[in-house]
Amino acid sequence: MDDAGLAEFLVRAKAGDSAAIQELVRMYEPVVRIMVRGRLPRVLRSRFDTMDFVQLVWKSVFAKDGPDLDKFENERHFLGFLSGVARNKMYEEHRRLSETLKYDIGREEPLYVRKGNREIPRDVPATDSTPSAEAQAGDRLAQMLNGRSDFSADVVKLRRQGLTFDEIAERLGVHESAARRVIQEMRDRMEIRGWR
Repeated sequence: MDDAGLAEFLVRAKAGDSAAIQELVRMYEPVVRIMVRGRLPRVLRSRFDTMDFVQLVWKSVFAKDGPDLDKFENERHFLGFLSGVARNKMYEEHRRLSETLKYDIGREEPLYVRKGNREIPRDVPATDSTPSAEAQAGDRLAQMLNGRSDFSADVVKLRRQGLTFDEIAERLGVHESAARRVIQEMRDRMEIRGWR
């Protein structure tokens, strides 16, 4: 396609001509995919597919506040733009994942470890509490409920099951503030005893 034809094509695509958009994507998507695949940092490969970034590139190209597509002088200029958008999208995602502790890529470990010519599953610690922790929690709960009314015990047990104060109140036939008061008293007792 000559430069004038490309410019006209880009303007039609930006205006929302679906045939022009489809043709543009058909012509340049393989090139964009190669650009992404060649630049995708190794640490992102386990989290993202190449097509995730290809789609982000096209989203940027066709965004309403995106680039003025008629400014591109030739195909080389347009490809340079696509390359820059792809690079920026990948670096932006890499920076976002690297800078926040929640998504710190450096803390990730593979689920399988290579031993010789085999991959062996890594032992992953369970998030469940240990039996001894469960026993200690049960003992603490018994101590907390010792001498308390059946109503208080019911509120605490239902709260531990994940019910909201409104649900507890409805189930026990009391006002929601009564259920809140029981839990607050328990918290106060725990604080006095130094329990966490």
